[in-house]
Amino acid sequence: MHLEEVWALPKKVVDNIDGDFNSLKVYLVQDYDHEILKRMVSFGLNIFGELGMDEWGLVPQIRHGNVYLLKEQNKKRIIGLAIFMRDWEDLDKCYLYDYAIAEEFHGQGLGYHFLITVIKSIKEQGFKTVSLTVDSNNKPAVKLYKDKVGFEIEEFSKDEYGKGHDRYRMSLDLDKID
Repeated sequence: MHLEEVWALPKKVVDNIDGDFNSLKVYLVQDYDHEILKRMVSFGLNIFGELGMDEWGLVPQIRHGNVYLLKEQNKKRIIGLAIFMRDWEDLDKCYLYDYAIAEEFHGQGLGYHFLITVIKSIKEQGFKTVSLTVDSNNKPAVKLYKDKVGFEIEEFSKDEYGKGHDRYRMSLDLDKID
């Protein structure tokens, strides 16, 4: 039997990124093959180290959450990743579980454009609020979420993930997003 390689990704182009990033597209991952799964895990481990998600965590997120990739069309390299999951206590709310841009693209406005694009997609799905946690010492991330996108700090959580891992809990009312 001859098997033809079928690219399960991307199935849906969510949007083009505006500005100087015309060759980049945002994809909602609705299925996967092992090659893209390995690249997604590798991307996360490169950004988050040992705290990055492995295959065992990523597959359920693809099947039951919302996983977005930012990449050049027809290229293998992943430039950004965003993972959302529904909040069980408030079905109008989702949680931004993972968000990352490849380091060499930091400081170019790409993180803002990618985040706005995926948030608009989440809003179109009927969500009213997005929440997240961020390292309180990660000044660029806090600036992106708070100052550029409009998230509000709801709480400071000391030692959230263990001693010295302080977090801000933040939320965004999606009515503020056009």
